[in-house]
Amino acid sequence: MRFGTLKRHWGRLGRRDPFWAVLTDPDKRGGRWDVTEFFRRGALEVDAVLARAQETGTAPAVRRRALDFGCGAGRLTQAMAAHFTQCDGVDISEPMLRIARQHNKFPDRCTYHLNVVPDLSLFADASFDFVYSTLVLQHMAPRYSTRYITELVRVLVPGGLLVFQLPSHRSTDVPPAEAKQTPISGRLPHDAFRAALTAGVSSLSVKAGEQITIEVTAENRSTHPWPALPDALGRCQINVANHWLDEYGEVVQRDDGRCSFSWDVDPGARASAMLIVTAPADEGVYLLELDLVQEDVGWFGERASPTLRLPVMVGKGLDAPRRPPPIVPQDPLSFRARYPRAYRAMAASGVRDAYWKYRRGLDRVRTARDRAIVGIRDRFYLPRLLNYLPRLLNWLRRRDFMAGRMEMYCVPRAEVVSIVTAAGGRVIDVVEEWTPGYQSCRYWVRKN
Repeated sequence: MRFGTLKRHWGRLGRRDPFWAVLTDPDKRGGRWDVTEFFRRGALEVDAVLARAQETGTAPAVRRRALDFGCGAGRLTQAMAAHFTQCDGVDISEPMLRIARQHNKFPDRCTYHLNVVPDLSLFADASFDFVYSTLVLQHMAPRYSTRYITELVRVLVPGGLLVFQLPSHRSTDVPPAEAKQTPISGRLPHDAFRAALTAGVSSLSVKAGEQITIEVTAENRSTHPWPALPDALGRCQINVANHWLDEYGEVVQRDDGRCSFSWDVDPGARASAMLIVTAPADEGVYLLELDLVQEDVGWFGERASPTLRLPVMVGKGLDAPRRPPPIVPQDPLSFRARYPRAYRAMAASGVRDAYWKYRRGLDRVRTARDRAIVGIRDRFYLPRLLNYLPRLLNWLRRRDFMAGRMEMYCVPRAEVVSIVTAAGGRVIDVVEEWTPGYQSCRYWVRKN
């Protein structure tokens, strides 16, 4: 979703159901959020974040100014006013900001800003001691969310604290009670590169360039556990990945998709991950090769671990998946070929010429009739169009045509860490949070 489209959809959500759009509780949809409870939850969330920062020694030393990125209706901005001298909320939805200003209990301390461009040029460098964002970046395409992460680090003062949340990958697994997440210590032993892979499908038919999601299950057949998290520098993480091969097994595209495991995989245990792959741009028959990789070390398949190959038919346009062409029946033999004697007799007696004269006259009559019908329809086009108007209105009513839409995106954890580091920040902690369908990360960042 492009930035202008994102802005338009969140404007619609802000006009229809602003509180539910911020906190999507199924029981609160349709304006059923209690305003007092809505803002009370925001206060509890901010209090918990700052209390944890105080316990871990990462709290900002000075509490002058705070930023609520993606403030929506001002739920967290109002809560920050109890801890900071000045609080700024920024959002791309003007209807959301209108609601936030209506419920602003601290007009002298809380200010709301409309952001119309995909950056934070509204604010100068090193403007905020504390920056917080949750349930915001996940609704932006990665080309925007990654840029905003850089901007959030830019506006943070040296020694300040940035906390933001962003899903790292899709996940259908429910964490077991004994699940744990530990960072990897470095290169795996050689005999740890042993895995058995299975997929939720046995073959695929897709359009050229289409993105598809595949559930991949890996069994650890080694005697060493596979840690789920990278090391302190964001390296050496174990991921599910893929290559594209042609039908003869030659590499067409190396290293396409990436997805990590939600928790550690012990010897003999299994774990699933949702891998997003992109089909080749040219139609044809391909092999999708699934494999595991330890980043900055090597591929499991290159160390004698079996990979998994799935046949994929790639087609173009709306015709994909391709089907064999239908069998066209042969034309039957003509009357002349089937009955040559009768045909010669009709030609000699003149019956044949009389018949074709009759047929040509009949064709002229039919052509004149069709032209008259078309002329009448063109003359009375508007009344004929009105016959379809009720049907069109019913279709629009069923579609809920003007409703806003939310989309969910993921950015791999290692990529987020590298973006923060390149922007001059330092990830001091990452808290993994499982939500239905997604593995989310809450990043705690200090600026160098």
